[in-house]
Amino acid sequence: MTPKTFELIILDVFGVLVLGAFVYLFVSYLVMAPHVGPRPRVRHLAAMLRELFLVIITQPLVPLYYVTGRVMGSGGGIPVIFVHGYFQNRSNFWWLARQFTKASLGPLFGFNYQWVESIDESSARLSTFVESVCVETGQSRVILVAHSLGGLIALEYAHSEAGAGRVAECITIGTPHGGVKWRGPILGRAGRDLREGGRFVRERQSRQVPTPTLSVYSTHDNVVHPPSTSELASRGGRDLAVDGHGHLSLLYSRQVANALIGFIRHCDE
Repeated sequence: MTPKTFELIILDVFGVLVLGAFVYLFVSYLVMAPHVGPRPRVRHLAAMLRELFLVIITQPLVPLYYVTGRVMGSGGGIPVIFVHGYFQNRSNFWWLARQFTKASLGPLFGFNYQWVESIDESSARLSTFVESVCVETGQSRVILVAHSLGGLIALEYAHSEAGAGRVAECITIGTPHGGVKWRGPILGRAGRDLREGGRFVRERQSRQVPTPTLSVYSTHDNVVHPPSTSELASRGGRDLAVDGHGHLSLLYSRQVANALIGFIRHCDE
């Protein structure tokens, strides 16, 4: 393969990534519109461009974090375990892990799971991962920080017999606790559990959170909407709505990072 051919392949791959990201964002923001409050077009466009930029720079990291990155930061406190969302892996937390490290939180670990599996199956995998982290660190409890689908998995584990007493705090970010509005296809058994009105969501609508829990969500999440679907206050949790962020950009917001760090420090006092 000549250097020029290699360059053309790289350009083609990048072009496909950008086109795919653009189509995803255009459709998701279009579907979001009826379920959120209005906002100026300039702010709407700025949010879309920020989300597009983050998708482009984070998705190439996904293959790398399937083979590396289990340990995402050192520390001598309660271990923090990041739990990713649908179609993703722990690569999404690289920036947040840096902010936690600067705040002297950790050690930090990233959990990968097969997002096509049911939430029950992924919760069982998380249980095994937590036990390995506790053995490795000598700690008896962990803090779970989860995005999107990962939040449902984290809370399911916290409610389980294996998770009882293991979870010191739980934070969910952009998690559809009330299910997703999207009626189109969602791959895998997790798709069934994510549906608004589905059995999984219905059976947990009034279940109280078992540990101090913070739900952070956006007023204009292009994937999880309306904002009320992420609320946990009625179930004993604490809610924090942030303005305007897209689904992925929640993980790259300094406001969100500071809120998470503050919640963890407050609960540990």
